[in-house]
Amino acid sequence: MIMADATFHVSIITPDGTVYDDDTTMLIVTTGTGEMGLMADHLPLIASLTIGELTVKHADTGDHDTFVAVNGGYVKFDGQHAEVIADSAELQKNIDVKRAQNAKARAEKSIQHAREVNDPDELSRGQVHLARAINRLRVSNEN
Repeated sequence: MIMADATFHVSIITPDGTVYDDDTTMLIVTTGTGEMGLMADHLPLIASLTIGELTVKHADTGDHDTFVAVNGGYVKFDGQHAEVIADSAELQKNIDVKRAQNAKARAEKSIQHAREVNDPDELSRGQVHLARAINRLRVSNEN
């Protein structure tokens, strides 16, 4: 059970500005080795983030948790402050589902074309775009 009084500060920053800046009881991030949960007084760390969901927990019950679609970057944590520097990040409530669906369709067409013409660079770009679109769609459907 998460202790409600054991909070720490979380900032999520992108090249476009600050996406989130508030206190939390737990932060769950997606790294190259899987999900990692951080709580107050955790050992200091720096970890790279992959395309995935970031969850900011607000209480023991899970009510009002904040979900964020993150597209790479890193987290720096000193036990009392977590700073997420992301390539891009979008709060669940701000995700434009139609735009994400369109991006997914474009990425799928790009991947298909890259395979037809045997273009590994286009294929790689298309796969990244597809992963980002799928991540945004997955996060947008969280409750």
